[in-house]
Amino acid sequence: MEQEYEERERRYVELVGEKLRRLRQDRSLSLQEVCDRSGGSFVVSTLSAYERGKRSLSLERLYELAAIYGQSPMSLLDIEDDPEFQRTLTRNGPLRIRLENLERLAPEERRPLETYLGFLRQLRNDPAREMLTIRKDDLAYLSGLYGVRPQALKEYLEREGILQNQ
Repeated sequence: MEQEYEERERRYVELVGEKLRRLRQDRSLSLQEVCDRSGGSFVVSTLSAYERGKRSLSLERLYELAAIYGQSPMSLLDIEDDPEFQRTLTRNGPLRIRLENLERLAPEERRPLETYLGFLRQLRNDPAREMLTIRKDDLAYLSGLYGVRPQALKEYLEREGILQNQ
């Protein structure tokens, strides 16, 4: 369990770093230019380590970078809606829906999922009765139907034995 926590923490640091890199690149800034804008508070090697996820940001540093990029500090940490975070949801393999376990959900919870999966099966001409593979885009769409974040829906469906990550 502790190893899993450390892995998630490491991945979160990487994702925040990737977000910092995209913000810098979107503004057409070099690492040196960010250092210059910081008034010497940052050095290139430190910024590079943040962006590569090799070094965690302190709150003080987070606030400084947020100000340089014209962002709120919370927006730098909120990565669940970030496209890169969405890609990591399925990075470890496909998401598989165990169709026989859908009955574990209450009818009102099950209906949107069954409707969407029926649509996918028809679209794919997939006669699957036990397992159906979905993509990250499918999970993102379903999370919108349920009004929750993709990661929250993924974790809920995993707890209910409906979603299996392989």
